Amino acid sequence: MSRAGSQPAQATVEVALAALLFGLVVAVALQVGFWAYADNITLAAAQEAARAASAQGSDLAHGLEVGNSLLQGGLGPSAHLVTLTGREDATSVTIDVSGGWPLGLGTTSPLSLPLDNEVRMLKQVWTP
Repeated sequence: MSRAGSQPAQATVEVALAALLFGLVVAVALQVGFWAYADNITLAAAQEAARAASAQGSDLAHGLEVGNSLLQGGLGPSAHLVTLTGREDATSVTIDVSGGWPLGLGTTSPLSLPLDNEVRMLKQVWTP
């Protein structure tokens, strides 16, 4: 017996469409979660690079080295998707992170979410 107004196998088609929609929602949620994680890692790497570069007796090259090692540790093989650059003047250090997190499968996706952060920190100066 079938319900009034329904076709045979209509429930199967409805369940298949609902499962497809649910799978799409789960995939989008996972992509956003991975992007948020990568954005947090890039921000933390920029902050640590700026801190290391602004420390008394340190330089920009050391800060960039620290930041790149944090990117490598946090993002693993995907660290190549992000570029860490820096500049300094007499009183401050600025670290820029730029790149993108790919949407879809693999790192060669043509669509990506931005991973752009900038951190500026004053240099530590000790005066007796």
